[in-house]
Amino acid sequence: ISTHLIADVEQILDEVVFLREGQVMLHESVETIRDEKGKSVDELFREVFRC
Repeated sequence: ISTHLIADVEQILDEVVFLREGQVMLHESVETIRDEKGKSVDELFREVFRC
């Protein structure tokens, strides 16, 4: 799935890949993001892309 509406699809994701200008910024499992970073995927997306 490709979307900017992370909060709408976060519950069905296993992995995420954040891209910027064709470059991979992040490729992690949702579990790792939640456990190690203590954030939701949406929170991390907004932080990385300063939304």
